[in-house]
Amino acid sequence: MFEAWHLPGLPTPTEWLEGRTHAGSAFRAPSLSGTEAGIVAAHVREGALEARAHRATTDVIQAIGAAAARLTAEGSAGIATRELLHAELGWDDRLIRDTLDGMARTWTTDALAGLVDSELGGPAVLDGFVRDEGWEGPGVRRRRAVGAPVVLQVLAGNVPGVAITATIRALLARSGVLCKLPEAEPGLLPMFARLLAEEDPLLGRSVAATWWPGSHFPAAWGEWTKWAGKVVVYGGAAAVEAVRGALPAHTDLISYGPRTGVAVLLPDTPQEEAAAALARDVCAYDQQGCVSPRLVYVVGLATGAFVSRLAGALEERTRDHPPPDPTPEEAVAIRSARAMFEFGGYKDGGLGVEAPGESLAWTILVSESPAARTESLPRVVWVHRVPELETLEEVLRPLEGRIQTFGFSGSEGLRRLAALATRLGVGRIAPLGSVAWPPPDWRHEGRHQLLPLLNWTDFEAPK
Repeated sequence: MFEAWHLPGLPTPTEWLEGRTHAGSAFRAPSLSGTEAGIVAAHVREGALEARAHRATTDVIQAIGAAAARLTAEGSAGIATRELLHAELGWDDRLIRDTLDGMARTWTTDALAGLVDSELGGPAVLDGFVRDEGWEGPGVRRRRAVGAPVVLQVLAGNVPGVAITATIRALLARSGVLCKLPEAEPGLLPMFARLLAEEDPLLGRSVAATWWPGSHFPAAWGEWTKWAGKVVVYGGAAAVEAVRGALPAHTDLISYGPRTGVAVLLPDTPQEEAAAALARDVCAYDQQGCVSPRLVYVVGLATGAFVSRLAGALEERTRDHPPPDPTPEEAVAIRSARAMFEFGGYKDGGLGVEAPGESLAWTILVSESPAARTESLPRVVWVHRVPELETLEEVLRPLEGRIQTFGFSGSEGLRRLAALATRLGVGRIAPLGSVAWPPPDWRHEGRHQLLPLLNWTDFEAPK
């Protein structure tokens, strides 16, 4: 059993909650009373406000970058991180390393400084009032951006590292952070918070994280919502609505819901290269990420040749990066999907299945008839043919506003694909092979990362 909590200011816990991760590993976290939750929240708020007074944003970036680097280094912290993720997720070491390395590229000091520059023009506006050179009114106007003293986060565990990314965003907004951890992967964020506390004790005091069962809102939740200026939720529509209903009416809610990735093979696609690149994107996160390409559309060509190449690429990738065994629920869903396609005959334009025998390590479901599905199953992709890009717009319209990324291969019609993406509200268009690893300053769900967390103060004064 491992510990899944980091609660600065909390007296020694006496009562515990126990849970099990996605891979069945046992963990525990304190069972917080409302009074204890209030002590932690006050401690976090005090730490965040003190950090604003005594740490520049560049100091915050340096401390975050140093703590994050230790998660992937070869030292004791890196070893402990990999052991933790293996216990939580059941992943093999190579898959863990690839995932951590991909996530950590967005946690470096250079990446974080670049994000602040991209969205705010630099850190100065987070550290004090900056003159608005475009002001045409009387006197002088200065502006400052800063987050709420406390941000409350409800985190999802489908992709390891997302909880850290969400917490880093709040810290860059100069907020303290209270986090409700996901059951599937509750240990990585507390580990990061402890490393951050070693790098900078003041910032370590600004982060609290713990777990309780997701089916109810305990006394700790009620207390934490009193302190939160903003609440960030990762989850489906039901989870978002449940949180919204359990918040004070005036609290600002920022939600990140389930989205899907789509791969498009344009007519001049080099199919061998595209198959290898798509296999890399499919195997990242085992198709659990919002960027994961679950739907594949081959434009203007028959699917057979590409499916054969993709099967070979997935088999090779699986040998090098074997997935964990699916959960019983996932196994039933994969077998049901295969059966539907195997016994569908030709009534739906020709159905077929490519898979490694009885193994559930990967699955390709093929239909010459286009469709739009959003099922999230590990290493399962749906491959369809569309005669032209205009047909693709009709097919994907039911998913309008819910597609995170278009991955593409080829160049013929690429500008039309980009125009189609904007009409469908797609947040990012990127070459296959890079779909699973967005750049540090990407627009998550088409939105800025930091700006939704910030409040602005305009200071108008005589010259």
